[in-house]
Amino acid sequence: MASGVRQELAQLMNSSGSHKDLAGKYRQILEKALQFIDAEQLEALKAFVEAMVNENVSLVISRQLLTDYCTHLLNLPDGTAKAVCHFTLEKIQPRVISFEEQVASIRQHLATIYEKEEDWRNAAQVLVGIPLETGQKQYNVDYKLDTYLKIARLYLEDDDPVQAESNSLTIRPQLPPQ
Repeated sequence: MASGVRQELAQLMNSSGSHKDLAGKYRQILEKALQFIDAEQLEALKAFVEAMVNENVSLVISRQLLTDYCTHLLNLPDGTAKAVCHFTLEKIQPRVISFEEQVASIRQHLATIYEKEEDWRNAAQVLVGIPLETGQKQYNVDYKLDTYLKIARLYLEDDDPVQAESNSLTIRPQLPPQ
């Protein structure tokens, strides 16, 4: 049950041990949460996210496990993934600087779900939330260009050329000089 996952997480947060041991135990709980289906899975994953963003959990462990969590999002049903992505982004927000890479991954996946639903505007807006220029993480030029072009394309799909052009203006400084 999802409540069992919540209890295990609470016990683990109050325990001590090496980073490697704790990470392994958290990973087992994540695997358990992923075995549930539907509402139970969603609740268990929410509990996992709440534990990972808790300041009592080492940042080294939480980054590592949220990265693992992000890879599992791809295997979830779109409805569950969408709900848990929104929940995760909301919970991470106060510590977003600590989890920029994971946030970018979650936003990319969420945008893909919106694209499948042909919800172009929400897909674009989710991608706009990635701090490509202002964050701590330095993204490579190809990643930034791909993301900016995708945002512009999504706004065009949504019949919003003004937003597409506005976003396109951020591409020019990324291009190498000729």
